[in-house]
Amino acid sequence: MIRGGDFFKLGLFVISGVVLLFVVLFALGAGKLFQRTYQMETYINESVNGLEVGSAVKYRGVRVGSVSEIGFVAGKYGKHAEGYRYVYVLCTLDKDLFGTMGPKSARDQAAEEVSRGLRARTISQGLTGQLFLGLDYVAPDRNPPLPIDWEPASIYIPAAPSTLSQVEQAVLGISNTLTGLDQAELPEAVKSFRRFADSASQFLDSADPKVIGPKLAATLDQTRTLLARINVLLADPAAETIVPETARTLTGVRKVVEAAGPDTVKLVHDSRETVASLKVSAKALEKLLADPEMSRQLAAVPGAMQQARETVTELKSAAKRLNAVLGRVEQLTASQQANVEGILDSARGLVDNLKEITGEAKRYPSGVLFGPPPAKSPVGGK
Repeated sequence: MIRGGDFFKLGLFVISGVVLLFVVLFALGAGKLFQRTYQMETYINESVNGLEVGSAVKYRGVRVGSVSEIGFVAGKYGKHAEGYRYVYVLCTLDKDLFGTMGPKSARDQAAEEVSRGLRARTISQGLTGQLFLGLDYVAPDRNPPLPIDWEPASIYIPAAPSTLSQVEQAVLGISNTLTGLDQAELPEAVKSFRRFADSASQFLDSADPKVIGPKLAATLDQTRTLLARINVLLADPAAETIVPETARTLTGVRKVVEAAGPDTVKLVHDSRETVASLKVSAKALEKLLADPEMSRQLAAVPGAMQQARETVTELKSAAKRLNAVLGRVEQLTASQQANVEGILDSARGLVDNLKEITGEAKRYPSGVLFGPPPAKSPVGGK
């Protein structure tokens, strides 16, 4: 029979056990509750079969978080991502990964690490086919970020092709190469080489060794002499500077050609148009020369040229005669200069007299017409 004090002890034991359980659970999960997490996203342009929500995210093999969401960029960014078929992967980083890499903020430090080659890629975990997301550094020029038209909402780490994808691409390239070799009629080329070998063998069997031997010996001697000359040239100290200078020259030529690429293309295009125009002009000229009327006109050109020469000669003679006439006029003017000056003086006097007569006529018009007035009579009739 249980007494009242035993009930109290039993209840106290149960309550203590429950409180102790909550304390243990809080102690185990307190770190998770107060731990600061970061959101990181990436876009993958390949199949992510085997990557699931909860898969690990590892930075150089060290777990730093887990995958929290998998979808498509069109479902995340709507109209901004229309036409893109990238897989959207959102990760939760349990550790302040980028905050420990430098004094900058997590987003700015992540952007700096991306410029150094930090990329995300799916990695197979053993033979089970399970994938996890790995963060590691690759050559940035060989693994450029995927083109996007939106601003990522979280810390963005571009994705690089996975190892499995690269192997598939390599196998596909080898398969295409073998297909190209098959299309290039490789068996036919092997047959041609066999025919050439058989012909050479037959020639050596049928030829006279006494004739072939000296020819081969002479060829070997010439080859030996050529190699000796090449060795002498290479032994010259100037050869050590020729090769680097040649390499620098070729590098400069390549830079010039690369820089002048658009101009060269334009020049070739203009040259083609010029050649086409010249062809058209040549055909038109050929047609014009084949015209009988043009032939007659060309035949009359020498006569016209002769007439032009005669006309020019006559113009020269007329110019000489005109010069002679002008010379005579100048001489005549010089010889009669005194007479001309006298005539001019007389003309000036005549003009002055006319002015006086005109003035008198204005003052006494009747006197000019009828003579002077009659004399006045004396006073008183005397």
